[in-house]
Amino acid sequence: MVANLDLVVDGSSIKGLKSGAREIVRHIRPNWKENDLQFKVYTDGITNQLIGVWHEDQNDQILVRVYGNKTELFIDRNLEKKNVQILNKAGCSPPLYASFTNGLSYGFTKGVTTTTATITEDPIWQAVARELAKLHKIEEGDRENPMLFPKMKQFFDLLPSKFEDQSKQKRIEESGYTKDKLAQEIEELESHLTSLKCPVVFSHNDILLGNVIWDAMQQKASFIDYEYGACNYQPYDIANHFNEFAGVDEVDYSRYPSKDFQKSWLRCYLSHYKGISSSAVDAQELEIWYVWVNKFSLASHVFWGVWALLQAYHSSIDFDFIGYGITRLNEYSNKKKEYFHLKC
Repeated sequence: MVANLDLVVDGSSIKGLKSGAREIVRHIRPNWKENDLQFKVYTDGITNQLIGVWHEDQNDQILVRVYGNKTELFIDRNLEKKNVQILNKAGCSPPLYASFTNGLSYGFTKGVTTTTATITEDPIWQAVARELAKLHKIEEGDRENPMLFPKMKQFFDLLPSKFEDQSKQKRIEESGYTKDKLAQEIEELESHLTSLKCPVVFSHNDILLGNVIWDAMQQKASFIDYEYGACNYQPYDIANHFNEFAGVDEVDYSRYPSKDFQKSWLRCYLSHYKGISSSAVDAQELEIWYVWVNKFSLASHVFWGVWALLQAYHSSIDFDFIGYGITRLNEYSNKKKEYFHLKC
């Protein structure tokens, strides 16, 4: 049973996070002694604030996630709660314990987050491909309406015409990514990608390295944070994941996976998705998927580029969202011609 708490947690300070976590624990773990509680503040996210709390066993900790400022404008929090419950039932997500006014509390996923160094290691990447194939087979959501371009346009519509902060506005103008320019790129990208007629499946849509948990003992990869979970074009999840090999704090696109690595990854993924041996994956189908994924990598750059500019306007988190957004949009511009010309 999920507890619905009339509670606002102060995510602006560690003291506020701990106080809120204590209050939530009183409701969902009343047998835990307050004086024995231990806490860990996680800092991987750039949208929300996250704290873990446990009593005796750190692997039995409860996570409390406080939504970022104004994120309710572009994230459907009721849908996120539904996603967690659906995915938990399918064995793809920890249980949801409670919702509160500005966040969620859910179970801990044992393991460590992947990094730019570990995500290409055996057997981690194979486990990620296997877990994504499992997720994509979940029969949920509206397959007639993939989320990619409606959500991208929602971000775009929420962007201010001009930033009040003059330094931010100057950086955007100097980059050339005005709203008129972005509108043109989104329209062209949508026309190009929807013409591919790619399959649509239930997707995570945000498999950055900090959202991939590797459990070495179980040799298992798990995904966390389903706030963008919805039906989407199947190659998008893979493309978005490959883009994240570059990292977030220090973005380096030389880490984007090579064609050989991508094909090995896709062969593994398709074998698990289709329930066949890796040797049975058709070479022509593999080439089609390679083309699809790289084309959709362009959409990932624009999606998160526009998202980052929106975050720059609303977020209170100490992160250079303008710089990150420009970096993503620059990589889109760098690769657009090459990937638009790829043929199956």
